[in-house]
Amino acid sequence: MSLKNNAFATRQNYIRGVRDLILHFQRLPENCTVDEIKAYLVHQRDEKNYSSSTINFRVCGLKYYFRFVVHRLDLVVKIPNPRIQKYDTEILNFEELKILRRCCRDMRQLLILNLLYDTGIRVRELIWLRPSDFDKHHRMITIRNSKGKQTRVVHYGLQLRTILNSYCKARGGVPVNTLLESYKEKEKPLSLRGVQHIVRQIVKRSGIKKRISPHTLRHTYAVHYLNCGGSLFHLQKLLGHKNITLALTTLHYLKYANLPEGKTLSILDYLLDQ
Repeated sequence: MSLKNNAFATRQNYIRGVRDLILHFQRLPENCTVDEIKAYLVHQRDEKNYSSSTINFRVCGLKYYFRFVVHRLDLVVKIPNPRIQKYDTEILNFEELKILRRCCRDMRQLLILNLLYDTGIRVRELIWLRPSDFDKHHRMITIRNSKGKQTRVVHYGLQLRTILNSYCKARGGVPVNTLLESYKEKEKPLSLRGVQHIVRQIVKRSGIKKRISPHTLRHTYAVHYLNCGGSLFHLQKLLGHKNITLALTTLHYLKYANLPEGKTLSILDYLLDQ
């Protein structure tokens, strides 16, 4: 999987699925019957309350193992993939975003919230940002080695530049190695769980009842970008999607959007001008 350049998160999830089955039965997966494997997956879903997406990762990991490691195609074809449960995507409105901004307790929290919203970057991309990735003259950020080992450029607005400057002043200067440092380890990047915890606490203080995660801000960015007049084809590049059809979560909102070609704008600036 490393040679094929599969994402680190995918490798982790596949290995976890095979490992858990081995621990459950105390024997190798190829020494289990199809009925045992199915019963194990049902147990994972019902007893541990795993989502259909998690179970699907388990199935995909096992199928990869059977297909490419032990070459048991008979087991591959007999294990069904679960139907993925679809959820409505939560999209925040301008007023809710302003409430979230007011509930940030320090400059780092404010920076995290606004970076996610004004650029639409993924959380993993956020935590690996370095000060050298920022071009302050053109207000652009270079996102390196993102999903699919791609490098892309996103732009940001005047409001975010002001927040960045205030953040650097509050911490006593521009960070050297990583923009967002860990709470516990000096010069180490903030963890994925750290960002999730920060956003969760901001949402809790806000009193907003929607199901909100850091990824919600990416969805909100996409929809607000279109609603503010951004181009769908430009949005594809900003989100880092190889194919326009991958942006399915945003296509539902096209009926609300005006789509001129290639317009550059900062949705954070637009929000704070309201």
